[in-house]
Amino acid sequence: MKIYCFSGLGADKRVFSFLKLNPSYELVPVDWIKPLENEVLEDYSVRISETIQTKHAFGILGVSFGGVVAQEVSKIIKPKFTLLISSINSPSQIPFSLKFIPNFMIRVIPASLFKLPDWIANYMFGAQNKKLLHQILLDTDPYFVKWALLALKNWKPIGLKSSGFFISGLKDRILKPTHEGVKIQNGGHFMVVDLANEVSEEINFFLNKYRSYI
Repeated sequence: MKIYCFSGLGADKRVFSFLKLNPSYELVPVDWIKPLENEVLEDYSVRISETIQTKHAFGILGVSFGGVVAQEVSKIIKPKFTLLISSINSPSQIPFSLKFIPNFMIRVIPASLFKLPDWIANYMFGAQNKKLLHQILLDTDPYFVKWALLALKNWKPIGLKSSGFFISGLKDRILKPTHEGVKIQNGGHFMVVDLANEVSEEINFFLNKYRSYI
């Protein structure tokens, strides 16, 4: 079965390359598409869902901001399951530092200023694999980051129930762990890479349980 994967804010498929899953499952990274001007998250999710093949049974996995998109996409195309890593499932969990910035300020700030300095990124992500993190951030489209922050800030999910299997890191400095799912003791926001073996174990545990029910 294919599991379609949404990476974190401005990240890409490299974050999934360290996961080792049951060979019955194939991770298929979904490339971000260019957002339209002033496009809300729900409308963007409709468009990106059209890039996913739904003829056969499939699952969805999302990391961080990708987890939010994954939940919106799951409402549209109905996967067999949704896996969420280092993510949130309610606007109430959006970081305080983002929630209370006025929309107009995000719109007027030049996109180039949304690139984090390496030393701040190292701290916020709690990254051990700093080389990969810096390369991903270097390759990140700042215009996408600017749009995504505004879209997340104004996320108003309709008909979204608590869904998916959550894996959270107790040392995540960006998105605090939800009350649901599995907690990884030393997991930071980059644990999908840094603690890929532990994350893989938890995903495989979930997948084995899922298989036992079908």
